[in-house]
Amino acid sequence: MNKQLSNIKVLIAEDNEINELLVKRMLQLLKCEYKVARNGNEVLTILQDDDFDVILMDIQLPEKDGVETTIEIRNSNNEKKKNIPIIALTANGLIGEEQKYKEAGMNGYLIKPFKEQDLKNILQRIVIDNSNLFNNIHTMTEKSTAKLYNMDHVSSLVQGNIGFIRNLAQIFLDTIPANCKELLQEVENKNWLQASKIAHKLKSTADTMQINEIKDDIRVIEANGKSATNTDVIPTLAVKVDTIIAKVAEQLKEEFEL
Repeated sequence: MNKQLSNIKVLIAEDNEINELLVKRMLQLLKCEYKVARNGNEVLTILQDDDFDVILMDIQLPEKDGVETTIEIRNSNNEKKKNIPIIALTANGLIGEEQKYKEAGMNGYLIKPFKEQDLKNILQRIVIDNSNLFNNIHTMTEKSTAKLYNMDHVSSLVQGNIGFIRNLAQIFLDTIPANCKELLQEVENKNWLQASKIAHKLKSTADTMQINEIKDDIRVIEANGKSATNTDVIPTLAVKVDTIIAKVAEQLKEEFEL
């Protein structure tokens, strides 16, 4: 059958109401049919009673997370159900995470927040073209080349003064990557309070430049470092922040020829 995106059926596995609303809206624009599951066990229950062309699987699901749920699906005795394409939805852009998703049996992933075009592209490749994107990690999603910052807020404040915006970009390059290296060093030395202070400095920059992929992570580092609680999550988040900031720096250099 020559299947088109407009007639595929999608199971959305997502427990965050805002994320769910956004994904549903994107699928409506693509004219896809969909159903929603709020946890891993609900995914398995719905899948027993209904057929789908693809699952959009949030990694951080309650009861059973996305990886556990995927493994259980892949171990099913139902040949049709066990081979359904599964796309991970994750806020974690750390290098190496894709290997975990691949080993679980997933076919690709999208890093949140993603755009309608990103979703359309990956559905086209996995559902329509029947390709496993983990066979070519570089074609996984357009997200890897999408701009990780947004200067619209800054531009509105300075009435579009490109010279000011370019100068801000240069200040970013001169200071923020170095701050991230300091953060990594303090985390390595378990100086949680100092790590919290650096995260506090980074927070305003991430907010101003709308570097949305790490805004929440920076706040977790700041809060947990200040209270010296749940510090086991800080090293991973610090590496993620450093990785994203390095990518932003490269994109700024390219955009503003710095």
